[in-house]
Amino acid sequence: MRAEKISVLIADDDPCARDLLSHQLDGNKFSLEMHPCAEDALKALNKKPKYFDVVLLDHNMPGGMSGLDCLKAIKAAPKFKHLPVILQTSENDVGIISEALSCGAYYFLEKATEKKLIQSVVQSAMEYKLRFQEIENERNALKNGLQFVEEARFRIQTLSEMNMLTGLLATAYPDKDRVMVGIHELLTNAIEHGNLSITYEGKSQLIMDNKWASEIDFRLNLPENIKKTVEIRLQKTKSKITLTIIDQGNGFNCENFLEIDPCRLFDPHGRGIAVAKSLSFDELEYIGCGNTVVATVFL
Repeated sequence: MRAEKISVLIADDDPCARDLLSHQLDGNKFSLEMHPCAEDALKALNKKPKYFDVVLLDHNMPGGMSGLDCLKAIKAAPKFKHLPVILQTSENDVGIISEALSCGAYYFLEKATEKKLIQSVVQSAMEYKLRFQEIENERNALKNGLQFVEEARFRIQTLSEMNMLTGLLATAYPDKDRVMVGIHELLTNAIEHGNLSITYEGKSQLIMDNKWASEIDFRLNLPENIKKTVEIRLQKTKSKITLTIIDQGNGFNCENFLEIDPCRLFDPHGRGIAVAKSLSFDELEYIGCGNTVVATVFL
């Protein structure tokens, strides 16, 4: 974790909710700027576009711009494409959540959620921002590295290798921003859930304890994992680009994760596959036991 505080922009019309957030996100790790409406928060963000690390919005703010409207306005600006936005809501409407995800929401939190969870999600959002800035830099450095490729194969083991490869693979696609998140999510799953056998519940606890990254490093160096790799195959024709990702894990029941599950809306993770399927790729298919996924974009 970086030494300086995480700067959080908050919009919530309820003064009691703002007071609770000020206690949950204490001043040792977080620097808060609060506004009673989304319009004011959006003005503050545009006034200081490079200052804020994470935005936290109340979904329901009556009488003006809603949290969802504010999210759309933020993500309409290219300069904020990697700025993580968290929505707080008391609803679990899949339609609303799906729309928010499609607009670029990072996570969802229940109103008045526990302190440990909200701190963990904000910390995770900060790490997400830094990670995608790194991937974006890698992609820009490579420019059109795979623009003319017809077929390529890769092998990776670590998250740092995954970040570099995500940036490279994105250069093969006409809409690089669209596929980047999906590629990242599928490769992350292959490493952590596939090769390293971290369970869904286990990852939830690791995020809550701020130990996810250290656990990844620990498991990568276990004797049973040290030689495991993730194989990636990229095939490009005139009509489509096919990305095949194969891990060396035991697979999983993919049907539970291909769509947004209301039971997991407020978990600190678990939406990556659904996001990849709905936003990044035209087709997404898991093969066999679930340790092979084929993601297709039609040209």
